[in-house]
Amino acid sequence: MSRHEPFDFRSPEDLLAKASDLGIELPFQTDLSPLLEEITLGWKKIGNRLAVQPMEGYDANPDGSPSDLTFRRYKRFASGGSALLWFEATSVVPEGRSNPRQLWLHEQSVDSFKRLVAETRMEANQSIGADHDIYCVLQLTHSGRYSKPEGKLQPHVAVYNPFLDEKRENLHILSDKKLDRLQENFVDAALLAYQAGFDAVDIKACHGYVINELLAAFDRQNSKYGGFFNNRARFLTNVVKNIRQEVSQIGIAVRMNAYDGIPFPYGFGSSRDESEKIDLTEPKQVVSRLIEEGCSLLNITAGIPYLFPHLGRPFDRPLPGDPIPPEHPLEGISRLLSITADLQKEFPEIPIVGTGYSWLRHFSPQVGAAVLKNKKAAFIGLGRSAFAYPEAPLDLMEKGKMNPKKVCISCSRCTEMMRLGGTAGCVMRDKEIYGEQYKKLLRERNKQ
Repeated sequence: MSRHEPFDFRSPEDLLAKASDLGIELPFQTDLSPLLEEITLGWKKIGNRLAVQPMEGYDANPDGSPSDLTFRRYKRFASGGSALLWFEATSVVPEGRSNPRQLWLHEQSVDSFKRLVAETRMEANQSIGADHDIYCVLQLTHSGRYSKPEGKLQPHVAVYNPFLDEKRENLHILSDKKLDRLQENFVDAALLAYQAGFDAVDIKACHGYVINELLAAFDRQNSKYGGFFNNRARFLTNVVKNIRQEVSQIGIAVRMNAYDGIPFPYGFGSSRDESEKIDLTEPKQVVSRLIEEGCSLLNITAGIPYLFPHLGRPFDRPLPGDPIPPEHPLEGISRLLSITADLQKEFPEIPIVGTGYSWLRHFSPQVGAAVLKNKKAAFIGLGRSAFAYPEAPLDLMEKGKMNPKKVCISCSRCTEMMRLGGTAGCVMRDKEIYGEQYKKLLRERNKQ
C-alpha cells in the first residue's frame, strides 16, 4: 500500500507530527530572518535567499523570443520580491526545443531577451525599491530525447536507456562530432546571454535532458563522451571551461541532477550494486570539477519528470493516468533536503539552491529558514509555488508569513498543460489566463 497522502495540516504541530511518524527530522523554525539575509553572488549583493526556480511557460513566439505572456511572468516574479530569478530553459539550437513555443536564444532573438531582462529589473526596482537588486540566471538547454521543435517527438539521444526507450533500434544517437558542435552552441548562447544583460547562465544538467544523459552514459560505446567518468563528465565540464574562457564576464551556474532514481548503469547518482540507492560519489566529483572550471552557483534537483516526477517535485495529485507515488511527499522532500545538505556541507565555498519546497505550502518558509540557518543550502528555490504565488517573498518581508489561500496546492495542472501542448501557468491561482486555457486544452483532448 502506498504511503502517499495529500497535504492536510492545519498547524506546524500537525506537520511535524506526521514527519515524526515517518521517521523524518524535518528542519523547522519560526524565526524567518535567514530567508531575508543578504548574499553576494559574483560582484553583486542581493537582498534575500529566495529563488524562483526555472519553470517553463511554453509561451515564446515562434522565433523563440519572449512573448507578452513571458514578459508578464517575469515581471510578476520580479515584483514579488525574489532576489534570484532563474529564467526558464532556453534552447541553444532550434532542433533542441522541447516545444514549438520553448524559448530559443539566437542572434535574431537576443534583442527581445535584452528587453526582457531590462524590464524585469525595472519592475523589481519599481515594486520593491531602487536598492532591490536581482540576480538573473538564464538556463541554457538542449532537450535531447524530449525534443519536439515542431510539436512531434524528434529525439536526439546520447545513449540507449531501457527505462526510457522502448527499443534500441532506430534511435538517433548523437555522434561525438555533433556533441562537439553542441558545446560550441552553448558557448555562443552564453555570449548572447551576456549581451542580453543576464548575470549568469545555467548549463542545464538535469531531468533527463542531454547533459544529464551524458553523465549517466556508462554504456555509450567508442566515444569520448561515454564509459569512464572523465568521458561522461567531459561535455559539461568543457562547456563550463569554455564559457569561462570565452565569456569571462558572465557567471556560470549548473542545475544538476544529483540522483536520477534509475539503477546503475542507466542512472546518475545511483549505487553500483544496481539498486536504486543514492550514491553521491560521482555527483561530488562532478561538482568538484565544475568549481575548478569556474562554476560559481549550483542548483540541485533529482529525478526524470517523465518517469518518476515525484522525485523532483512531490505533489498531491499525479498527472492523469500516472500512478500514485509509492512514498509520502514528506519522504521525497526529506530526500531532496538531505542530498542538497550533503553537497553544501562538502562544498561550502559554492552557494547551492535547494528544491522541493512547494508541497509544504505556507510552511515552506519555516522549513527553508531552518535549512539556511543550519547551512544546508544557500537559497530556497520555489518553482510551482512561484507560478501560483509570485508575491510570497514580498508578503514575508511585509507580513512575516505566507497566505495559505494563495499557495500552490501541488495539483500538477501546470505540468498537465505542458504535456497537452499548451502554455503553462497556475490554473488555480491565475485563473484569468490559465484557467481558461486549461479548459480549452481539455476540450481539445476530449475531441481526439
